Amino acid sequence: MTEAEITANQRVPRRFDAVLGGVGQALIATGVLMLLFVAYQLWGTGLSEQRAQNDLQRTFMSQAPAIPSYGDPVTRIEIPKIGVNKIVVAGVDFEALQKGPGLFDGSPLPGQLGNVAIAGHRTSYGAPFSQINELGVGDSIVLTRGTSTYTYEVYKEPFVVDPSQVEVVKTLDNTIAELTLVTCHPKWTSKNRLIVKAKLESSVTPQPATVYSPSVVNVAAVLDSGWFHDSSALPGAIILAIVLALLVIVAKRFVARGQRAQIVYPVTVLVFLPVLFVFFGYLTRLMPVNM
Repeated sequence: MTEAEITANQRVPRRFDAVLGGVGQALIATGVLMLLFVAYQLWGTGLSEQRAQNDLQRTFMSQAPAIPSYGDPVTRIEIPKIGVNKIVVAGVDFEALQKGPGLFDGSPLPGQLGNVAIAGHRTSYGAPFSQINELGVGDSIVLTRGTSTYTYEVYKEPFVVDPSQVEVVKTLDNTIAELTLVTCHPKWTSKNRLIVKAKLESSVTPQPATVYSPSVVNVAAVLDSGWFHDSSALPGAIILAIVLALLVIVAKRFVARGQRAQIVYPVTVLVFLPVLFVFFGYLTRLMPVNM
């Protein structure tokens, strides 16, 4: 065997080792990014929601609009059994639900005849409805608006519906005052919707409905929205993914050319993390609205 043949045979396992090492590094990096994304969903989005809730709290305490417009604070929702205490905003699209639970288009206001339908996140942005599956018959849900407080009692066990069953958030009987809570089910998926139904306590006389109807979103579209529903976020996510990859490649090349890793990698991290945070924001926009 010639020297050239021996050298060629030695290159084969080296190339294989290089490819295997590259695949291993890619898998590790993917795993780390997935863990960071989960952390962002659990805590990063929660910080954003808390800031929005603080702003809504100040507006709500001063004066909630008699007829809310999109994005306005509508009511405070308290669910003592699971520790929920949030300000509900008008609207149920992605932007509205970043701030807290949202009132569906076409819903009456608290204490009025009809079906007060409220959607909320289950795993992100403070996850206000993460535990509504624990509610049972007789549990109280309290809505406060202005100086009035309305207590609704759960009258059936939480149940699961297909996203296409939009009738659950509509007023089917305008002679009764009820409340519907909506969130995704199971957690971290958009397969179905978990529903909680409650009725206004009998000692309170409900008022005629003042329907909140901003004509901003379609109820059916929100309930049935799944992954990649906000296609406008896809280009931004792709561009930022490329930027993140380039940052890693450039950093490695600088180190390979003799630059000090103690300087290159910390500088890269300082740039990488803010870009990653924005990238995660774009990815979140591709997830189901009230997940």
